[in-house]
Amino acid sequence: MNEILKWYRGMSWLDILANLIFGVLAFAAPDTLISKLGLPYLEYNIWVQAVGILIIALSRVIAFAVSDPGLRPRLNWLMMVVKGLIVLFWLYQISASEYPGSFYGLLAWDGVLLLILFFLLQFGLPEENRLKTADVIWALKAPLRWAQAIYVRPILRYTVFPVLLLLIVVVYQLWLNILKVHPEISYEKDEDQFKYGAIGLGMKARIPLYIFKVLPEIFKEKLPKNGLEGYRSLGVIYEDGKDMPIGFAQRHIGYRSVEPNCALCHTGSYTTAPGGPSNVILGGPAHELDLEQFQWFLYDCASDPRFNPDTLMQYIDKITDMKFAERMIYKNVIIPFAKTSLQGQAVAYAWQKKKPLQGKGRTDTFNPTKFDIFNFPVDNTIGTVDLPQIWNQRPREGLYLHWDGNNNSLAERNYAAAMAVGATPESVIPANFNRVVSFLLDLPPAKYPYAINENLAASGKRIYEQNCASCHSFGQPATGHVTLLEDVGTDPSRLYSFTNQLVDRFHQFNKAPFVFQAYRKTYGYANTPLDGVWARAPYLHNGSVPNLEDLLSKPEDRAQVFYKGYNEYDTARMGFVTAGANAERIGFKMNTIDTGNGNQGHLYGTDLPEDDKTALIEYIKKL
Repeated sequence: MNEILKWYRGMSWLDILANLIFGVLAFAAPDTLISKLGLPYLEYNIWVQAVGILIIALSRVIAFAVSDPGLRPRLNWLMMVVKGLIVLFWLYQISASEYPGSFYGLLAWDGVLLLILFFLLQFGLPEENRLKTADVIWALKAPLRWAQAIYVRPILRYTVFPVLLLLIVVVYQLWLNILKVHPEISYEKDEDQFKYGAIGLGMKARIPLYIFKVLPEIFKEKLPKNGLEGYRSLGVIYEDGKDMPIGFAQRHIGYRSVEPNCALCHTGSYTTAPGGPSNVILGGPAHELDLEQFQWFLYDCASDPRFNPDTLMQYIDKITDMKFAERMIYKNVIIPFAKTSLQGQAVAYAWQKKKPLQGKGRTDTFNPTKFDIFNFPVDNTIGTVDLPQIWNQRPREGLYLHWDGNNNSLAERNYAAAMAVGATPESVIPANFNRVVSFLLDLPPAKYPYAINENLAASGKRIYEQNCASCHSFGQPATGHVTLLEDVGTDPSRLYSFTNQLVDRFHQFNKAPFVFQAYRKTYGYANTPLDGVWARAPYLHNGSVPNLEDLLSKPEDRAQVFYKGYNEYDTARMGFVTAGANAERIGFKMNTIDTGNGNQGHLYGTDLPEDDKTALIEYIKKL
């Protein structure tokens, strides 16, 4: 072995060592490797582990090849081909992934080593073993030679070709039932598209349709005991004649699945009497939805031993007839993958268990983005807020949005919200997404559905213009801008959860159409326009004040404990009913002494005479 080949062998051993470290990490600590690479949580860590095993096994082959490259030249040239394919793979990831920075280091390592090893091998080998044009042509023709060799031998012809045919059939069925993209469902009315159309979330945000349908029957004991059936007990809304709740879109990518859309968190309802019919509030806060409990119902089901192919298929067979191939794939691939995915998400969202319950009508907006998308270390902040309304968006363009006024771009706000629930730049469906955005631009705020005392409201208008309009009416200088925390005095927890580091990370994310440049850190809460305010109870950013009567009272006179998430409306106090047997049975117990739930602050109007407060509330019903 000459000196050049010794250098080649030494550099190859360095490459093998790096590959072994990478492979062992991928197999033994996939979450750590993903985090070190700056990648988001991956739902199927089993694939990362499989890659680790493959790298370890390949390292053994490379070690055998490079131990004496002069003796095994063709095997070493094959290793160069493999290395080249790896370099092409990193190039593809940089061009196609929303996290290109994760792969630059890997590309540099493999790319530089490929060049070094290629030239060392080319010039270290004897002339007859060096790479020539004829060798490249020979390699390209190899598959044709193999096919001919098989065909001329009957024993191979009648074994290999049937196996290949069977393999083709299996691959086709896998493609048909796992990967084939069917046309998206499109609804004639924009309203129905908003309620039931897909905006395009990633695979981990989709649940196989038939699994979704049977879980409430199999795992009844895991649902809330509030007298409501199935997913209704978690606060989702069903319309008459629909078998899917508002806010869930059906898709058909290989297998039929469901995924949430904007309407899940932004559709509410009200009723005028206990047990009476519910009326949908389109674009309003989903004040009945317990999003966190919905998540953990799915996660807890996946951790139950009954979540297995045999049990699930017993129930699925009652609601649909599957062909043999589809059934086999559903049983052996889709159900195990769904279980693995949900269990992985449970690990990713374990941080929620360390924080107070979010409860009905609320969510933690930015901590999921911090911890599960951008891989920030879990901190002790609590970002729980009330779900907002999203109607009447056109006049909001240019105003500072989110509860803390951290962004004044509607487009960025919309894409950030989609990303937080599982959309990626590759998965989002632009036509569907833009259709929903356009619909919301001019969706009118929900009109107050009860009688209004017009004379009293006329008096209230004057009081509103004197005390409220400067911060809460469209076109006023302070509307859509931030009032500092020391002035507004409300609970500070939400402000602490959104950090300067998160602003920087958003601004580094640059994969169209998910481009974020307008984020900022603020130190107060935004003055929001008060349109459709009757349907936006409870009030303040964290939903800690049940009705307008309490909001116009001193903090010590506001309800300290109440039940939120019941949809009977209280016209006198202007809010939903928050006490009594039905509210306690269905609602979430909101305790304002819990961290993040403070009901202090926003003292504006609390010193008004009681008659003026009554008139003001009557006028606000008209907004």
